[in-house]
Amino acid sequence: MASGSILVAGSEFNLSWRGSFSISEQDKLKLWLQHAGETAAGLYGELPRNPIRIVVQRSTGSGGPVPFGQVIRRDLQGVRFYVNPQYPLESFTADWTAVHELVHLFIPYPGEEDIWLSEGLATYYQNVLQARAGVISERRAWQKLYEGFGRGERDDGYGHLSLQALSPRMRETGSFMRVYWSGTAFFLEADVLLRERVGGGWSLDRVVQGFVGCCLERRYIRDGLGLMSAFDGVVGEAVFVPLYLRYRELFAQPDMGPLLGRLGVSVVGGRVRLVDGGGSGVRLRRELTRGLGSSLSGFGGYNQNKVE
Repeated sequence: MASGSILVAGSEFNLSWRGSFSISEQDKLKLWLQHAGETAAGLYGELPRNPIRIVVQRSTGSGGPVPFGQVIRRDLQGVRFYVNPQYPLESFTADWTAVHELVHLFIPYPGEEDIWLSEGLATYYQNVLQARAGVISERRAWQKLYEGFGRGERDDGYGHLSLQALSPRMRETGSFMRVYWSGTAFFLEADVLLRERVGGGWSLDRVVQGFVGCCLERRYIRDGLGLMSAFDGVVGEAVFVPLYLRYRELFAQPDMGPLLGRLGVSVVGGRVRLVDGGGSGVRLRRELTRGLGSSLSGFGGYNQNKVE
């Protein structure tokens, strides 16, 4: 099994190659991993762990350049990616899988009943961070969020189960959309609450950064309530726990239309339109997808292919 390492956003990626990869394929995939790592670091400027284990396993099946990714929680934490190296670099850098999986590393696994938190954080940020990096446009990020919320609302086959009861049965029931997108709705709502109600420069970015600094390695955080209590400890105010207690008892994906409208996101014929102007909601929406103001637009010339 070949190995190596690359430095990404201040963290060392310890690489393991499973299967046969040519030198040119390895070079291409290293560029993809660097891009994905820098995109994920757009959350607050750096990655949450150093070093990070990356296993790249060759796949020839269908499903695009990265058919599957899986977080490695044991020993040295990281991600295992199944990749089809026949795709060009542009297809890899446009894919959301690597950003999604790397975001998982910012928090510990919260358990099966609260997997909606883990998947929600990763799904929320995969869209927001790709917009911040210039991989997709701001409008495209909100289009993807809008469409995802719609899929979550339509996933209503187990409306007799609360989100907390449904989450550990997600694979059994196939209720991925409701679980993932309820979690995504939770973190969008929390981010807006922080920025509007708490103020003082608070955001979900800042809370995650504070949590990584104080609490990521604390072994006693093993469930969603403990995780959200730690988030509130960073803020110094009860923001996350009350929202968590409400969401876990929901029997359907919440309707995000009113919140999107308040942020200046309108929908006409299924297509998102972003309202311009100087209102507070519009300014907040722009802050969410601009973050640190950094951009990877010069990375490999990729921004020339930005999805609008």
